[in-house]
This record gives sequence, structure tokens and C-alpha cells, in this order.
Amino acid sequence: MTWLKTLPYILAVAIFAAWTGLAYHLGGEARADAVRLAWHAERTANAKALTTALERTLDAERAMHEDVAARTEQHREEMKRVQDKSDLLQHQLATGARRVSVRARPPACQPTDVAGATAASGPAQAHAELDAAFAAAVAGIAGDGDTAIADLNACIDSYNDVRARINALTGPANAQTP
Repeated sequence: MTWLKTLPYILAVAIFAAWTGLAYHLGGEARADAVRLAWHAERTANAKALTTALERTLDAERAMHEDVAARTEQHREEMKRVQDKSDLLQHQLATGARRVSVRARPPACQPTDVAGATAASGPAQAHAELDAAFAAAVAGIAGDGDTAIADLNACIDSYNDVRARINALTGPANAQTP
């Protein structure tokens, strides 16, 4: 009969142990839920930051594309104007409407007058007129060089604009000086 007297104590200890175990189990689940919730919140914040950065990058890419397209169109118009001017000059040279002459060396022996002295004003500058076809060919070569230089300058300007935009997009820590 003594164990009947201890039965309420045994039941109280068993209930207390069960209640403590249940509280520990539920507390562990709550801690795990809190960790999972923090992890999901961090992932959500990272996803929002990534989305914002991607939107900013896409906007900058669109703006760069529009700027490059506008610069390309402007360059195309300028090149057409230069080509038209070069074609006009070549046509004028080929038809003789415009003539080109170059300075020539004076002859090695200067003619002298009757008294044996050269003219008081000095020797006249000698010039040689270029053949029309040759002058047009030289103008064409010079025009091709001008076109190549203008193309290169337009390319360099576009590159510098894009590089400046990318450096501005990535921040001052990553910006490089030319």
C-alpha cells in the first residue's frame, strides 16, 4: 500500500516530465521556424536587391543602346556629308573645274639678265599644275584617310561614352581612369 501513497507523486513527476518534454519540443520547433523565417526573409531581401540591380542594369543598357544608336545615326549623316563633299571635289578636279598646282624647285641654274645679275625682286616661285585625273586620285586618297580618321574618332567616342556609363553604374570603387 505504500506505493499507492506514492502514486500521485509518480503521476505528478510523469506529467511534469511530459509537459517539459512537450514544451521543449514545441520550443525547438518554434526556434526552427524562427530560423527558417529569418532565412526566408534574408533570401527575399537578396532577391529584391538582385531584382533592383537587374532593373537598373537593364535601364542603363537600354539607355546606352539608344545613345549608341543616336551617335551612329549622327555619324552616318556626317559621313554622308563628308563623302558628298569629297565626291564633289573629285568631280571638280577630274573635270578641270578646279585645278591644283604644287610648288616646284627652281632650276639649278638661274637665268641672268644682260648685266649678269638676277632680278631685284628675287626668283619667281615656280609652280607645276597637276594632271586632272592625278589630282582627283590624290583627293580620293586623302578623302579615304579623312573617312577612316572620322570613323576611328566616332568609335573612340562611343567607347568612351559606354565606358563612362558602365563605370558610373558599377560605382566609384570600380571606376577606372583612362
